[in-house]
Amino acid sequence: MNSSTNTFEQNVELPIKPFTKGTQKILNWFVFFVTFPAIELFGNSITFYLFIAVGIRIGSFWEGSFRGKTLLALFLIIAISSSFLAPSMPRVADFFENVKIFIQYSYWIFVAFFFISQQKRINFLEISKWAFHGLIIAIIGYYFFNVKFGMSILSFRFAPSRNDFVFNLLCIIPIAFYYIIHTWGKKRAVMYMPFFLFAMFFNGGRSGAILIILQLLLILGIIYPSVLKFAKVMIPLLGLLFIISQADSSQIYLEGLATQVESINPRFASLLRGEGEGDLTFDKSWLERKLMVEKGLEIFKEYPIRGIGLNNFYHYDSKLANFYEYERLGGETIEYYNTRSAHNSYIQVLAEMGLIGLAILIALIVIPLGFFLRKVFNMDINLEYLPLVSLLAISMHLYAITALTGANTWMIIGLSWAILQKRTNFK
Repeated sequence: MNSSTNTFEQNVELPIKPFTKGTQKILNWFVFFVTFPAIELFGNSITFYLFIAVGIRIGSFWEGSFRGKTLLALFLIIAISSSFLAPSMPRVADFFENVKIFIQYSYWIFVAFFFISQQKRINFLEISKWAFHGLIIAIIGYYFFNVKFGMSILSFRFAPSRNDFVFNLLCIIPIAFYYIIHTWGKKRAVMYMPFFLFAMFFNGGRSGAILIILQLLLILGIIYPSVLKFAKVMIPLLGLLFIISQADSSQIYLEGLATQVESINPRFASLLRGEGEGDLTFDKSWLERKLMVEKGLEIFKEYPIRGIGLNNFYHYDSKLANFYEYERLGGETIEYYNTRSAHNSYIQVLAEMGLIGLAILIALIVIPLGFFLRKVFNMDINLEYLPLVSLLAISMHLYAITALTGANTWMIIGLSWAILQKRTNFK
């Protein structure tokens, strides 16, 4: 298929001019560095400056009417206003840190605006190509070039944290398959799946290992629709795997599966067996997440409407009333855990932006996912829906990671709403 005509196709009354080659090239680099976030300039990802360059070239892209605009605008307003109404705290961020987080949140929301409003002009095959190249380099960098160097102005990091790496894979792998399928065909595309599966399994992540299986099943269902019958069954089963893994009645089957994956991902094998790090009562990572959920709910009870302001979860001194029930966490103090990440994007939004902020975020995710799941169960999905495969996985993973603060999340949200923008009748 000709790359120059591979935009998000849509029947329109008037022709829409695609981006110029120069603008598309900058956008390609933006997507590449979203996928491979290796360069920071003045403390910000280089994607921030590339996005500004695209905005300067095309002008205001948030004007006009498009689906999701009101929700995104409300989310930004609540995010910023919550900080102006934030309660005083002993450990508060300085003025410049607050300004920076305001600018960053505005940037992330505008990324979503951009991909919705400009979907008719974007050459999706081109950006999926650069996502694919960035993904391959990101995987190689993570496993073979774990280095970081630079100065305060400019820095390079070839290997992110494991959580960031896993989340980015879940964001980008479905997007990359758009290019893979168009370039090498269906059969060769299937041959790439084991590579991405191993890339996820070898990093030691547990939830990512489950979600990548879900994604690859859905991608396989897009390539070969007959597989969708199996994928429809596996979606709820994979979602419940953590619960099933704790059931004694299923242990004989889980033991066999654990044996098969142990050499690749010992943590995932432990999860299946329910022992060692897989025994959640002894898993410090899981216990810390549980403690942070309790902190978030404690904040919510005190500030249910306005929250405590952007990025203040780290600065808020919670009582952590149940802290001493977590014997495995006794190596650190309450003060230490009060400076930790929420480890849960939904809880962080609930604590920092209140109930209304969380409701808007859930709407931004659930509305396109509801559309997608109806399409899956009606056996009616195609390559156009690959961004929704990304959104399904990251919406689940956001429960175990604080990842709203990144362009990759908002790019996927924007691309997902762009599909709704095209399908105005929600067929």
